Amino acid sequence: MCAIKMKLGYKCSTLELPYIFIDDYFTDCLPVYPLIYIWSLRRLLDGCSASLQEIGERFQLTEGDVIKAWQHWEKVNLVKISSDNQDMEITFLPVTPRNLVAPPLTLLMVPEEKTEPLPRPEMPKYSPPELECYSNESPDVKRLFKCAERTLGMINHSIMNTVFSFYDWLRLPIDVIEYLLEYCAENDHRSLRYIEKCAIDWADNEINDIEKALLYVQKFNRNYQTILQHMGQISSYPTKVQRKFMDKWLHEWNMPLELITEACDRCVLKINKFDKKYTEAILKKWHEKGITTLEDAAAADDEFSQEVKTPRPSAAKPKPNRFINFNQREIDFDKYEKLERAYLEQRLKVSE
Repeated sequence: MCAIKMKLGYKCSTLELPYIFIDDYFTDCLPVYPLIYIWSLRRLLDGCSASLQEIGERFQLTEGDVIKAWQHWEKVNLVKISSDNQDMEITFLPVTPRNLVAPPLTLLMVPEEKTEPLPRPEMPKYSPPELECYSNESPDVKRLFKCAERTLGMINHSIMNTVFSFYDWLRLPIDVIEYLLEYCAENDHRSLRYIEKCAIDWADNEINDIEKALLYVQKFNRNYQTILQHMGQISSYPTKVQRKFMDKWLHEWNMPLELITEACDRCVLKINKFDKKYTEAILKKWHEKGITTLEDAAAADDEFSQEVKTPRPSAAKPKPNRFINFNQREIDFDKYEKLERAYLEQRLKVSE
């Protein structure tokens, strides 16, 4: 455990924060950094010090994050850091303006360009000694590992690495991670890969407290899981592509869940497998016709069947023309046969 020795580098009898601290130093750092600065200064004025572990537990951070906070304040010349063996000594310096001089600027209101989010960095890898250290120094991390062992069974280094990364890498709160593990275990999803996909999805959707997690799980179970089952993907977690077209059906087109599952079933019955384009063609037709219930869909089917069964009107009679009105000649075949017989008889007489 690394202790922090703190002292004031200026005279101060009360905790005073000049306006320039808020104006000049609040906007270019993580929101938790000013809280660490103010809380530590308050402790110092009470004649107390704090360790990295104590500050980390107070603000739910790792010791590495606490060190980064102090390094930031040293960079902007509000503290001075010196080390004494394994301890840190932090001297608070007077808060002065940054004295940044810039020419006057004209503010132009331009449309904000949409930028793609930066790709998420790969999951970090922690060594066994690191994980053991975090577990020994943080009661929350130790509780998290016990929860993983309780819900997933025997845990190894790989499981501990993944579970701890949800806290350190994805920045999910400890109680949210515990609920995530219990939720996956209750639904018989103990695959580490599945749990990791869930955690990343929760982090992307800013599920940062239990209430949000409960609502998110309820919505997920009711809609996505039902659609996935009718797609033939039971016990699966939807991919981003699947989520995209399911969200379009549910939210953009406002199609009821029963109609979406009906379209999936029709697709599977027709071509013996789920096909996204085929299913979406059915839903698009219903959406354009304003169909919102199964009864409306059945009525549309009956209407289409009646149109198919109704005979088409017979073709119009052709207009008369000189070829159709031509009176064909009648041929007397008996007459021609008698003439041919007489001709043959005359030839026989001549030959005799």
